[in-house]
Amino acid sequence: MLVQSATLAQLAWKATLKVWFVIFPWIIPVTIIVIFSLIVITILLVVRLSQSPSHRIDCYPDAVSTFSNYSKEACLKRNCLFDEKATMNTIQCYLKPNCGYRLLSKKQTEAGLRLKLTRNLAIESLFSEPIDNVILDVQYYTNDILRFKLYDQNKPRYEVPIPLSAPLDRVSSPQYEFRYSSNTLPDNLFSFMIKRRSTQTILFDTSLGGLVLNNQFLQIVTRLHSSHIYGFGENNHDVLKHNVYERKTWGIFARDQGTNWGSNTNHYSAHPFYVVMEQTSESDERPSGNMHGVLLLNSNAMDYSFDSIPSLTVRTIGGILDFFVFLGPSPEQVVQQYTWLIGQPLLPPYWSLGFQLSRWGYSNLTHMQSVLERNRNANVPFDVQYADIDYMDARKDFTIDPVNFRGLNEYFLKLSRDGIRTMIILDPTMIDDTKTYAPTVE
Repeated sequence: MLVQSATLAQLAWKATLKVWFVIFPWIIPVTIIVIFSLIVITILLVVRLSQSPSHRIDCYPDAVSTFSNYSKEACLKRNCLFDEKATMNTIQCYLKPNCGYRLLSKKQTEAGLRLKLTRNLAIESLFSEPIDNVILDVQYYTNDILRFKLYDQNKPRYEVPIPLSAPLDRVSSPQYEFRYSSNTLPDNLFSFMIKRRSTQTILFDTSLGGLVLNNQFLQIVTRLHSSHIYGFGENNHDVLKHNVYERKTWGIFARDQGTNWGSNTNHYSAHPFYVVMEQTSESDERPSGNMHGVLLLNSNAMDYSFDSIPSLTVRTIGGILDFFVFLGPSPEQVVQQYTWLIGQPLLPPYWSLGFQLSRWGYSNLTHMQSVLERNRNANVPFDVQYADIDYMDARKDFTIDPVNFRGLNEYFLKLSRDGIRTMIILDPTMIDDTKTYAPTVE
């Protein structure tokens, strides 16, 4: 009886549908049109959103000022979009929303996952020599460290030659999840995100697009899901925490540059590493207590920018994009995982932990001696005396100014007998003089 009842119900339903189609023959084509229209509207909304001032990715980051350093023609020459009505707080020259890569294939590897990508050839590249075919290697490095590398499939490129201190480890219970999408609108672009498994907090998110890989320009953009970001450098900052809602670009390239306060110029060291104190939730900016860190293993000149989306853009002029994500979850554990990977510092000698007297600008040996004696007379303890480039003859390494610093060796020997250590500065440069400069000859 139950079977017969079900059969009768199905027949009744089919009969009802036939009556509807006879009375309203237009219902099927109209339904198809409505569904198609909804799909088109959704695509247009996504494209419009990606082009809106709040979701633009800068196409002219090398401009010092938003308006004064490039023209509309210069922007269009990069195959980007130009907004003539943009205000000072919005990006005027920005990437096309379909700039990026598509997924070609995927396969599991012993260490994780390998994805092959191809550039969206529907739009022209920003610069010459685009990298059209890219491999994304995802390595489950340890339970607490995830590595992902983006590099040219066809040509080898420069990579940091220094071996890492930490080898790949067998992963049994990873703290992270790697997820990717091959149909990100528009144009079915590829994107991926990394999540903390325990809380589903998003740690790295490329859904905004903006992945650009050229021979001398590599860029990746991650949407930020926390405003508590610290690190990078070396640059001047009023506070340690970055203002992720302020549009600003910082350089990373080690150079002998004085630390002028208020400037965002790059200084003596390079640290392409940042940490994030994760938020309680997307709507609650209070710190959750979990922290993660991100390292870009690349030794080329680079910069990083924040935008009000908020997002973080990292750019470099060479090598590959080789990232490590450290899951912590405590700040101490993030630092432990980071130093475990790159190498931990040697235990410094005991005397180097003492007071040290260092400065640039000694006019002569007498000046150096007077500064040291003034500190002694004031009972200021010190253990180390430095000599900056002032002591050199015409700033040449391995030389001593025969006039202004005559007797420096004897003075340093005297300090040594008094228990004072001495340090001299040597710059990693040599003049090209094989006639009068012995170190060059050697």
